[in-house]
Amino acid sequence: MNRKDLLNRGFKRGDRLVLSNPTYLTWVKRFTEDVLEQDLGEMGDITTTSIFGDKTDPARAVVRAKEDGVMAGIAEVTWFYEQHGIAVTSHKRDGDPVHAGDLVLELRASEKRLLETERTGLKVLQRMSGIATMTRRLLDQVKAAGADALVVATRKTHWPLLDKKAVWVGGGGTHRLGLWEAILIKDNHLEGLKREGYQKDYIEEALTRAWQHRDRAVFIEVEVEDEADALTAAKTFHDLQEPGEVQPCVIMLDNMPPPQIKGVITALKERGLYDSVLLEASGGIAPDNLIEYAKTGVDILSLGSLTHSPKALDLNQTLIR
Repeated sequence: MNRKDLLNRGFKRGDRLVLSNPTYLTWVKRFTEDVLEQDLGEMGDITTTSIFGDKTDPARAVVRAKEDGVMAGIAEVTWFYEQHGIAVTSHKRDGDPVHAGDLVLELRASEKRLLETERTGLKVLQRMSGIATMTRRLLDQVKAAGADALVVATRKTHWPLLDKKAVWVGGGGTHRLGLWEAILIKDNHLEGLKREGYQKDYIEEALTRAWQHRDRAVFIEVEVEDEADALTAAKTFHDLQEPGEVQPCVIMLDNMPPPQIKGVITALKERGLYDSVLLEASGGIAPDNLIEYAKTGVDILSLGSLTHSPKALDLNQTLIR
């Protein structure tokens, strides 16, 4: 399996983030219902009730974009609305570009139902579309710079799987979807081994232990902070792999500046270890320095800012008579 195939196998897991997957559907249901319950509380939408009472006269609402971007969350919001008796006509699909003024959704139900579900639906659409828009923009910049790195999110998310889905819709990678999916050995794991007495060979020990569980993980990754540890990790991965092994083996170059990353890649190539591993740059990467990191030659660029502080895409819902 070549480098690109290994990257796709480990870091492009968006095929799991679909409503036909019971695990994902359960999470979407739990999340949207929780948001709605918090919004309605015990008394419900007292404003709408005071104006319209319990009238069930049919009404129509439209959701339009107020700025350019990439749509995401259409599938999830459509499912949510339909669970609450709202008929939905979609004019955009997940991943579609959208421009200011474009019609996104048409909704049909009673005025009361349309108004009490409005904020939950818009929250999901706006956040997911904002993340997808930012992801697409960053990927376009990477490609324009002649680089080929995959932009991924970290687990610094507010809405874990919905945020990951939004990155995927924007063209990015999912990284690991949760602790259950991949083995990622970080500094705290390594410190634990040091306390066990592994002072020099803690990376070898960690990877050897993890390798025994590789059938449970979509990839195995270890975090390193300098060239020496990167070489140790790569050599250990190389020695553990059998001919034809298809397990993605990843080294996270944590908080390394671009010149140091280039030095690591050169050293790996000189020792014949480069083809045994995938390389992820993480820590301190932001939109304003992304290209500098992309040009180092790493396979993966992880940004916490994709999901811990995205700008929501501006959308609005309007009742139409």
